[in-house]
Order: sequence, then structure tokens, then C-alpha cells
Amino acid sequence: MIRRTAWFAVWTLIASASVAHSQEIKVELKHDKIYEGDSVQYNVLLSNFDESAEPDLNEFKEFDVKATGSGITVRQFGRSIRRTRVFEYLLTPHGRGVVEVPSPTVEQDGQSYRGDTVMLTVAAAEEQDVARLEVTASREEVYPMQPFEVRLTIAVKSLPEPHENKSPVSVQDPAPRLSIPWAEDDQLPDGLVPKVPVGRWLGDLQNERSGFSVNNFTSRGGFGGLFSGRLVVFEPRVTRALRKDARGARIEYWEYVFARTFVPTAVGEYNFGPVRLKGDFATKVNTRGNLQGEEIYAVAKSIRVRVKDVSTDGRLDSYTGAVGKFRFTSEISPREAKVGDPMTLTLSLTGVGTLDRTLAPDLNQLGAIESRFKVYDATEETEDSTRRFTYSVRPKHADVTELPAVPISYFDVDDEKFVTIESDAIPIKIEEANRLSNADIAMATPQRSSGNSVEVRTEGIFANVTDLRELRDEAVHPDRWFLSLGGLAGLLFVVALATQHVQTLRADIGLQRRRGAVSAAKQRFEAATQTLSVGENREGVERLSSTLLGLVADVCDLEPGGLTAQDAIAKLETSGIEQHVIEQFISVMQDCDGARYGVGAGSSDDLVESVERCVDELVRGLKARRLLP
Repeated sequence: MIRRTAWFAVWTLIASASVAHSQEIKVELKHDKIYEGDSVQYNVLLSNFDESAEPDLNEFKEFDVKATGSGITVRQFGRSIRRTRVFEYLLTPHGRGVVEVPSPTVEQDGQSYRGDTVMLTVAAAEEQDVARLEVTASREEVYPMQPFEVRLTIAVKSLPEPHENKSPVSVQDPAPRLSIPWAEDDQLPDGLVPKVPVGRWLGDLQNERSGFSVNNFTSRGGFGGLFSGRLVVFEPRVTRALRKDARGARIEYWEYVFARTFVPTAVGEYNFGPVRLKGDFATKVNTRGNLQGEEIYAVAKSIRVRVKDVSTDGRLDSYTGAVGKFRFTSEISPREAKVGDPMTLTLSLTGVGTLDRTLAPDLNQLGAIESRFKVYDATEETEDSTRRFTYSVRPKHADVTELPAVPISYFDVDDEKFVTIESDAIPIKIEEANRLSNADIAMATPQRSSGNSVEVRTEGIFANVTDLRELRDEAVHPDRWFLSLGGLAGLLFVVALATQHVQTLRADIGLQRRRGAVSAAKQRFEAATQTLSVGENREGVERLSSTLLGLVADVCDLEPGGLTAQDAIAKLETSGIEQHVIEQFISVMQDCDGARYGVGAGSSDDLVESVERCVDELVRGLKARRLLP
């Protein structure tokens, strides 16, 4: 009995070790059926492999594969521990029907391991005439920096009587879901820039009662984001139009249009789509007069927009890379100078186009400029819609009476041809440079003087003075020395007091923070507006929020990183500040919180103005309570 028990224990340990150290690959497919164009979550689980081991999905030729993350899980079997690494992917099949998801492979220590294959059913979108999708572009071919518009049109059949005057997307809950690949700024390809950031574009379309959800964007309700999120609903511009249904009859449809403008910055082809729609749509009325619907799945095919380079045919010598539409101006300062004096010449190219890549004109190649001025290399800068070229020039002779017109060429994207424009000629006045004659420099033979006074010489500046007594009084005056020493002692006493006062102020960190609170808030606000201007909406909103929280933290000498909105409100209430200022603070913080967690919190410009007004009110109220110097 003892022998059998011992053998059983040994085999148990062997089995446990085998379980603990055997390599294993498992796969998980979140759904076994999807619609054509949809993606499905696919996980690969690796047990007891080296940390460097990763799944190889090279056999997944019939899928678009996108890695979405990885992690580690640890499980215990008796006395043994199994570590499992999980790799997460999104699979988008190319075909339809029942498709096989290949097995992933892992190589370790010269040995190949394989996981299981799984089957996935990809259903095609059924023919239906309830909801139709179409993606179009205002231009199929454009040049760099030439804006174009992409339009998604969703045509939904009108509701049956007596509900025909209601919007077809106002009667279902939840709202139909749209998947628009080009609706997310961080998913756009390099070389494609939206004219309006997604937060402002969709924020203007938000509707609380009817519309579509887009890409599962959510918004959190409640101050501080304490409550669960919900899908944000957007309703774009809608019109009614007659279209043919599946039977060929012309009936009324409601057309909802999502339109977005893009500006390409690089040559290439850009894909827009496919767009997918899924949701329940009302199609009939039952005997009790209630609407009844059916689940609809619709797909809009992708479109491509090609961004082509400027042709070399007809290119002009004054072309420096500008593509778009522009106007050209010049300015020179000063307008009156002498031969050889430095003058500043500024050329400004203003308009819409490839400003950042436009080079400065080579003025030394222009005879009218080169014969009149010595030209130095230009500096270049871009600000808003203007490209500036700044030169330092020096007039060569006094015959120069104007700054000649400067030509520059650009490629007109609308007319598809090169265009030359010129700046206006500017009249200037140039004089001969001053020259010193020998008479302007006075030289004299040194003379010794026995007197103590210095005589005024009208002949000019003397050189070769050898007797310093001619220049100063050498008499000793003790009273002046004592007065000077007394003044120096008083000055040292004043300096000591000032130094002690400055050191005291520097030691009071809280006072220093209060004195710099307004300046620090201004810097945070400017950083927030700059971040929003480049499309970083969430980070920009967080910086707007920190502008207000940081101001309260500096005034109350608190750590800004750990200060919550509720803490700030409590501090403002105890400070005795006016109640309407506190209510404004709460309202703006709620707007910031809504904008941070969703795209439908209104225009970012409105939020920026609200924060700026709130800062002004806070500063005024804090100064009134003598909390700010």
C-alpha cells in the first residue's frame, strides 16, 4: 500500500511537470459568423513558450490582419504554474462564404508548433432597398494641397403611413451604427490631413434624439466622468429625394450626407471605405398601428482618390515649388538709405497651397535686382496662410531709385497650368555714402601747460597728448573722499536690506506661486490652443482643464497633479469667491469632461472661449478676495 502510494505521488509529479512545461497553442474566434467587410476578434494563446516567441500569421493570405495588443495570464494547476501569453488580432476576410482561418505557427528551439484551424462564415450583404450607402469624392484626381470632399450618402426609405413625415432614423433604439474608416484622424494615412478635426466635424452634427452612431464613439455623462458611457448619435444634413426601389417604383427616400474635406500633402493614392451600416429599420405597421422593422446590413464600396505630381511640361524658371492659388507682395525697409547700407527685403506669398515646401526665389538670377543690390541668402518662415522670405540687401550705387518687381511662378491647381505673378515695384531713395576728409581729423603738436585748467579746443580731437595734467585737476580733496565712503556704506546697507527682502520672498514658495499664477495659466491656455489647432483634441481639452485646475492649485499652493475638480470647487467655496464664478467654473469643467471622453461636446472653439472667460472671471474674483496680488 505504501509502495503504491509512493508510485502514485511520483507519477502525479511527473504529470504535473509535463502539464507545466508542455508548449501549447490555442486559438479563439469571438464570432463564427460575420458580414462581408466586417472584422472579427481573433486571439492566439501561447502556453509555456519563451518570452520572445510570437505567433507567425504569414499563412493568413486571405485576411487583412491587424495586431491590437498582447498580455500575459497566469494559471496554477496544483503545484505547477502555467503562464499564457495572449496575442490579439482583428481579422478582415477578403472573400465571402465559409472560409478557413489558418493555423498560427510558432518556432522555438528549432521546432515548429501549430495551432488549430477554425471556420468562419462570411455572409454577403443581402439585396434590399431599405437603406442604401454610397461614397463619392468631389475629385478623382487632385494635386498636393488641393482640397477635395468625400461624401457618404445614406438613403433610407420613408416610413409607412401614417409616419411618413418622421425621420426614418428617429424611431429606433438603439440608433443604426455606421463604421466610417476616414472618420478617425489617427487612422488616416500619412499625407492626408482633414480640413476640420473630427471633434469639431462630428460635434456640430450631434443630435440627442435621432441619427446614427459613428465608429462606436461614446460620451460620458456626469461631472468627473463618474457614470457609464453611451453612444453618441449624429444626424447630418438631410434632404428628401425620389429614388427607385427594388421593384423600379419611384418612392421617397430620406438622404443623410456626411461630408468631410481633406487636404493631401503628398503624392499617392488614398482609399476611402468601405463604409458599413448595421441596424434595425422600420418597414411596416402592424394591426395595432405600431411600427415593425427588420435588421439591415449595408455596405458602400471603397473609392480611391489619386494625388498626382505637378507636370514638368511648361515649368517656368521662376517656379519654386508652390502649388495652389496665391498672391505675392514685397516690402523693403528702410526706404531711404546710403550706398552700402543694409536694407531688409521681405517677400510674402499668401494663399492656399504647398507653402511649407516653397523655396525662396533666387534674386541673384534676376538682372534687375543683381545690378542694383548685393543680395544675401534668405531666411524662410511659414505663418498661417503666408510664406515669408526675408533677405538682407545693400544698394550698390546711388542711381537706384526703386526696388524692381520680383516675379514668382506657381502651379494653378484649378486651371492646371503654371502662372507667373509679380510683386509691385517700390520707390526708394539712395544717397552716396559719407566720406571723411583729412580736415575732419584734427592733429596737433603736444604743448606742455603749467596750468591746472583744461582749455576748450575748437580744432577737433587731439592726439599724442603727453602731459595728463592738461586733462584733469590733480589736487587732493579729503572731504570728497569721506563723502564718497559714507555714500558707499549707505549703498551697501540698502543693498543688504534689498537682498534680505528678496531672499525672504524667494523662501515663500506659496507667494511666488500666487504671483506667477496668472502667467502660468496663460501659458497653459496657449499650449492648449496650440494642441487643439493641430487636431490633438483629447490632449488639448485636458490642457484646457489643467488651465483652470492649475490656476486654483497655484493660488491655494496645492499640488496640481493630484487636484480634482471637486477639490478645486471646495477650495473656491471656502475662499469666499462669488457664487456665480463657482457655477461658471463647474459648468466649464463639465464641458471639458464631456469633450475629453467623446466627440460630441460641441465646438472646440466654443470651449476655448468658455475657458478663457472663466479664467478672466476667476482672476477677477480671486483678486477681489486679495488671494492674487
